[in-house]
Amino acid sequence: MYDLENKVVLVTGASSGIGWCLALELAACDAQLILLARRQQRLEDLHHEIVVKHGGDPVVVVADVADANSVREGEKKIAEKFPDGVDVLINNAGRGLHSAFAEADSQQLSAIVETNLTGVIRCTQAVLPKMIARGDGCLVFISSVLGELPAPNNAVYGATKFAISGLAESLEYELTPRGISVLLVEPGLVPTEFAQISGTPPGKYNRLPHTTPKQVARRIVAAIVHGLRRLIPDRLAQIGILWRRFSPRTWRVFYRNALKRVG
Repeated sequence: MYDLENKVVLVTGASSGIGWCLALELAACDAQLILLARRQQRLEDLHHEIVVKHGGDPVVVVADVADANSVREGEKKIAEKFPDGVDVLINNAGRGLHSAFAEADSQQLSAIVETNLTGVIRCTQAVLPKMIARGDGCLVFISSVLGELPAPNNAVYGATKFAISGLAESLEYELTPRGISVLLVEPGLVPTEFAQISGTPPGKYNRLPHTTPKQVARRIVAAIVHGLRRLIPDRLAQIGILWRRFSPRTWRVFYRNALKRVG
């Protein structure tokens, strides 16, 4: 069991969706929160909600994980407040784009890679040295079921999530002997502001099972506490991943037909 009380927890992408809900769940566990995102007003709103509901004084860091200079400035602010470093890093910040690959804007695709992959690497490397020095820490990677079950109109997003899943597993082998746990989270369909911004058709949520951001956040916190290595919050996604792994040919036939039905 991992006690989150007084642990320094950094949540990237905290200004909405799963990140927002994670911050509230962690605050209820009496963690010392660092809320990092690009939108200052949203972070201040979240800070206010946490203080009213749970007390404490979360640290707000306005930064873009896709920008190396921005992350370095954020790292300085965190070090001033917490010189011993971060106990838990939750790599949650992400970008998406629901679009046919051939028609997608190249700059938007580059931004997805910079945020979802390079940004995760950047933030992880920033906190890792002090974790290694202490021989203690926890890294959480929010991937996606699309990293396991690729789908049309999400090619680059899915590719970055596939990479994150590989990164997390590699780091688990590398860091577990050094006292650092690694948790990979692969959520399924979650209705959030992120989905709206990425252009995901809202009708999908009427045709497919989905999980709320609050449900996902609660399961992530429970997974951290219980020391899990992998979490797939969506039961249907669990079945799909196993099916694809053990019977890829029948899965492709089923999945192709299912995708035609849901659009």
